[in-house]
Amino acid sequence: MANILLVDADAQLREWCRMHLATQGHTVKALQDARQAYEVLRGDSMPDLALVSTALEAGSAWALTAAIRSNMRTAATPILFMVPEGDQAALAQAGAIDADGILVKPFARPALIEAVETRLGLRSLSGTEKPNFRNALSADSWSPPPGSSALLMETKAASVLVVVLRNLVSLARSLRGRSLDALLQRFLTEARDAITTQGGWVVRMDATGLLAVFEKTPHEERSHASHAIEAALLVVLATRRVKRWAESTLSESSTPNLSVGCGVHSGEVVVARLSMGGQVTPSIAGQTVDVANRLNGRAKGLGWSIAVTETSALLAESRFEFRRRATLTDTDHDVTIPVVEAAGFNPAAALPGELPIMAEVREAVLANTVMARLAGDVDPYTADQTVVINAASIVDRIMPKLPDRRIARRLGQGEQITTYMTLHVPSDREEAVKTVQLAQVSPEFVEGYLDIYRRIEDIGQRNVVAVYEIGRTNDIAFVATEWLPGSSLADMIRKKMSIGVALNQLVQMCLAIDSIHDLGLYHGALRAEHFLLRDERVIVLTDFNASTRVYAALSESEDAEKKPPEEEFAAGVRSDLRSLGFMLLAMLTHDAALAESALGGNVPVTMLREVSRLPLQLSPLQPCLDGLLGVGVGEPFQRAQESLAELVAVKDLWSRPVFSGN
Repeated sequence: MANILLVDADAQLREWCRMHLATQGHTVKALQDARQAYEVLRGDSMPDLALVSTALEAGSAWALTAAIRSNMRTAATPILFMVPEGDQAALAQAGAIDADGILVKPFARPALIEAVETRLGLRSLSGTEKPNFRNALSADSWSPPPGSSALLMETKAASVLVVVLRNLVSLARSLRGRSLDALLQRFLTEARDAITTQGGWVVRMDATGLLAVFEKTPHEERSHASHAIEAALLVVLATRRVKRWAESTLSESSTPNLSVGCGVHSGEVVVARLSMGGQVTPSIAGQTVDVANRLNGRAKGLGWSIAVTETSALLAESRFEFRRRATLTDTDHDVTIPVVEAAGFNPAAALPGELPIMAEVREAVLANTVMARLAGDVDPYTADQTVVINAASIVDRIMPKLPDRRIARRLGQGEQITTYMTLHVPSDREEAVKTVQLAQVSPEFVEGYLDIYRRIEDIGQRNVVAVYEIGRTNDIAFVATEWLPGSSLADMIRKKMSIGVALNQLVQMCLAIDSIHDLGLYHGALRAEHFLLRDERVIVLTDFNASTRVYAALSESEDAEKKPPEEEFAAGVRSDLRSLGFMLLAMLTHDAALAESALGGNVPVTMLREVSRLPLQLSPLQPCLDGLLGVGVGEPFQRAQESLAELVAVKDLWSRPVFSGN
């Protein structure tokens, strides 16, 4: 442990440096100006290292340096200059005083620790640590105070990452002791490097995994949650790379895959530093740590690789791709915490040169997620039960028995229809299964509901969700459809899209709507969230308003004054086309509020004419929009194909092909 003098006018940076140096066992005297530093230097306690910012007022950093060097008691004290990036004059002057004593701002925790320990002599310039250290300019050795002990506790806003090696028992059964040791050492080294490169510090590391903390570095734009999630993705990538290393290095005939689970949560963390006999043991505690630890069990039960609380996902913003959602119940504090699955990076947020590693990370996460669905060392049911044990969660577990399927979680609950995400065991295929309790509805409703999906089952159109199976058990009727974990059209509108992409989406929506109209069906309440995306960016209609349509049909059968079927169908088709018009208007104007509130609404025609006028540069699209909305000088469209005909006339006006891939 060393006594360090830190002088910087930035209070945030002072506190950040003091905190991280304290976790290494150092005592830091953090001051804001040179005047306070002079007072310390006149005292009896001399610093072992001085960290001096060159950005102090009126060049006082150089005056303080001269005072340190001219005093016989401090002349041998090493100095580490903190120089702002781009300040060439300060960099040159600091280099002239001591070329090895420069730390450029901004810097992360690993750079700070390495620079300080190098200047103190704790490690050489090559990074090799020494058992004892000497001052860089002094021959007197230093030893910690004998028998001293102390406990320091501080509270910080941070993100906690928990990494658990899920199949340690399986690895131990498959490998010899020496091979297992080499494999674990390699994995832990790769995982630790992934964490430290993102500015985190490892609190605990053993054969079962790691616990790491990420704190926002002063003056850095990215949040600590963003760094923690990126580190988790890189740890999953490390498992794949370690597997390749083992196959080429170890003498085993075959090496099992490594299966890991990660949990990330952001909040308040208690950092405890216990010093006993000169040895420093930093640790962390608090609700944030407890939740992060529980997330891995929850992720295992859901078949995920990385579970992130919604708090961390919101802090991380748009750099990552989040897919499935669930909840975690903190029974100690009686709260339910929303969690999401981190599936990889968002390619739209890629920096130059990042796309290859983003693709590699995506493949690694997919492969690790397959491992998460296997039995492994932790039973998913037991792991989930240790987290969710309150009465509401037990009710959630009373789920229907579906043939050849394992239910992962409930997706939605309506008045008559409950939707689950399931795994079709024979084909290892993820599905969305809509169920109807036979005891709660009439036989006529069940038959009408299933009949709609029987007709959709035979469409075979790529822009309409695939229907895999329609069936019944003693208790329920069910429809198993394609599971689409991607974002919706509503999400795309909120993020904004180019004109070419917008027209591509409209083309695909028109094809989907025409295909269900050809079956004599219509939606009647179409919204942007009813269109989801496949991985290949194909837009898919996933909702058909089936339960509402069936109930309406049963009610109308008892109504003597109901409309003729032809008129009712024509009105439904017109409603769907008008909804497409609202979606097109939202895509072209990037009006998220319009997309969320007005789609398919009963807006008067006079108002529609006013709000649907496109800018001059988009005027070639006005006839298409008018035809869908039913306004303007022409007749309203009676089929979505008429919209496609209008788009053909203008498809060459934009650089992106309107009909590419359709």
